Amino acid sequence: MDSRQRSALMSAWQLALGMTLIAAGLAQAEDMKIYRSYDATGRVPTFSDRPIDRSSRVYAVFDGKQLWPHSGGGPVSLPQLAARRSALEPLVQRIAGMHGIHAALLKAIIEVESGFDAGARSPKGAIGLMQVMPATAARYGHFNLYSPEQNVDVGARYLRDLLAMFNGNVRLAVAAYNAGENAVIRHGNRVPPYQETVRYVPMVMERYDRFRTHAGS
Repeated sequence: MDSRQRSALMSAWQLALGMTLIAAGLAQAEDMKIYRSYDATGRVPTFSDRPIDRSSRVYAVFDGKQLWPHSGGGPVSLPQLAARRSALEPLVQRIAGMHGIHAALLKAIIEVESGFDAGARSPKGAIGLMQVMPATAARYGHFNLYSPEQNVDVGARYLRDLLAMFNGNVRLAVAAYNAGENAVIRHGNRVPPYQETVRYVPMVMERYDRFRTHAGS
């Protein structure tokens, strides 16, 4: 895709989102969710202010003034997010290969957790790109969680073990990454009904599907 095609695509994307806001009559509303859905081919997106079908996932949030990607790393513009993701692509690909994890899944978790911000820290003490808790990292050894490479490495190790624990079920592994494996087990190997986790899993899965589609195109 050349620069003119990318520019045209971005303009069409912005127009679609703008029309969504106008149609919803919420151009001045706060925290309006924008959903992205796909057609039967899985390649043509539609944006709306509410879910359309089973493919619908929260894609962005409109804060009344600006549209932000729906990410756990705080406000970041789409170009900033794309630049961060691109800069970390070689690292993510390498570590994903080391641990036998799909790079698209690793990128999806990083985007939702931190918006690709290596310096991110949550109020609960989770650190870095994959928002790893120090206690979780300690299971695998000693790591500098502010180091992008070490943070992604230990996060990928944990994700690998969760996938093995839940027999390759990505949704359950993602839920466990957010809520802890014991929470998933306690709820009968289902996504725990915690508000944060119920939001988190679709956000990661939407990005996982998108990154997989782009990688295969």
